[in-house]
Amino acid sequence: APVGSGADHVVADNCHGAQVAIEHLIAHGHRRIAFLGVIEGIATAAQRCEGYRRAITAVGARLDPALVVEGLDSEAVAFEATVRLLLTPDPPTAVFASQNIITIGVVRALRALDLNHRVALVGFDDFVLADLLDPAVTVVAQDPAATGRAAAERVFARLTDPSLPPARIVIPTRLIARGSGEISPPDSAA
Repeated sequence: APVGSGADHVVADNCHGAQVAIEHLIAHGHRRIAFLGVIEGIATAAQRCEGYRRAITAVGARLDPALVVEGLDSEAVAFEATVRLLLTPDPPTAVFASQNIITIGVVRALRALDLNHRVALVGFDDFVLADLLDPAVTVVAQDPAATGRAAAERVFARLTDPSLPPARIVIPTRLIARGSGEISPPDSAA
């Protein structure tokens, strides 16, 4: 539901989930981390970008605007954006893809450039077969069961008491480390 709409809504902890993803990449030695996002103006996209920015600045790293690409609306566009980023003179050593369709485009680009074992990747949202890729894709996973449960509980609460004020319920995310997010940068001794 749009902010200020007066309706109940249940959301994933987008900002914190993105921040955890970036902190994970930083812990593995990365400082040049690209952010690939969806269309600007969508609340979840803005929250995920904010988490990225917070984690980068928290370690004193410079926010490089060239590493932030937003407005991606398909796997193909994400593929093209990733290839462009990786072919620059100072490419990122890691990529954070803010949505599963973007993650798939990034995976395809990394494989096309034979960089899938050299550039780290963490995606937001799990997706089918992510665990079977080579390397398997590290993701920030949402909890659809908890989201559904919270939404159902809110519906029943509202049926019992229609005068309840609108609520915003935030569901935690969790990082699932599978391999792609644990790749160290090429200049790292790790």
